Amino acid sequence: MRSLDFVIVGFGIAGATIARELVQRGHRILVIDSNVHKATAIAGGTIHPAVLRYYNQVWRADEFWPKAKTFYQNWEQELEIPLITTNGLIRVFDTKEESELWCEKRVDKFWGQYLRPLSDVKEQELTHLNTPHGYGISEDFWRFDPKLLLDTYRQRLTDEGQYLNIELAFNSEHTLNDALADFGVKAKHVILAQGYQQTYWPGLIHGNPIQAKKGQYMIIECPGLKLSKVVKSKFFIIPIGQDYYQVGATYPRQDQPNHIKESQNKIVADLDGLLKMHYRIVDYWDGVRPTTKDRKPILGRMDPQSDVYV
Repeated sequence: MRSLDFVIVGFGIAGATIARELVQRGHRILVIDSNVHKATAIAGGTIHPAVLRYYNQVWRADEFWPKAKTFYQNWEQELEIPLITTNGLIRVFDTKEESELWCEKRVDKFWGQYLRPLSDVKEQELTHLNTPHGYGISEDFWRFDPKLLLDTYRQRLTDEGQYLNIELAFNSEHTLNDALADFGVKAKHVILAQGYQQTYWPGLIHGNPIQAKKGQYMIIECPGLKLSKVVKSKFFIIPIGQDYYQVGATYPRQDQPNHIKESQNKIVADLDGLLKMHYRIVDYWDGVRPTTKDRKPILGRMDPQSDVYV
């Protein structure tokens, strides 16, 4: 029987992050994952301390933002990969009022360090974009490659004997421990990081607090566009290399096929109004991500009598 400090079930961004942290602290760990239905792998990967559509500051952004930048930059160096792919955001305004709001927000200390003053000089890379109401730029915004991160770190853990590609079936702490024992594993603590697929919630009476939300991106090819920053209009346009861009995301209902088509049409309509160039639709990426009603994380041990964490 292999004795461990922690077993982590699930390997999206949450599972990978906690695995790295525990490894750095010298704990004996094992990640168990089925490697299917990944929300992280198709995510946009944008990292920023605010939602610019409504100018909402991300929860505890003042604390998290400086740590997030350092965390991902260090991870990039450890794995020796070009993880951070894009720096900067261009926010294309839909109305004159949006540009005025940008200027008003800059008076605030938080926004002042985040939003660049508006300029009448058009950026060279925006030559092929329609911007009748102007645009704003934020340098404090970047994008990492989620799939590259997971694939590279999974291989690192596999090489160290810390990753197991299996699917566990359990509905209680007892059956969870039995399932681990079947694979010759015993752990002091188990961390569940399964996202919307998680079915066992220790200590919760009212069941699953996670809501599954479908996200869909369109992949386009647009030679000559040459964007170096992420563009945000109604949707994100994210450079992913070699004249390809990830556009979205929309959130159609999973059980309504016509809603999916409507969502795709919305992306096309936005692109047709924004781009002055021809583009080609290459693919659609979709996945289901976990979300909560208050958009705050669920973290810790919910049942004081249990050694299972979420």
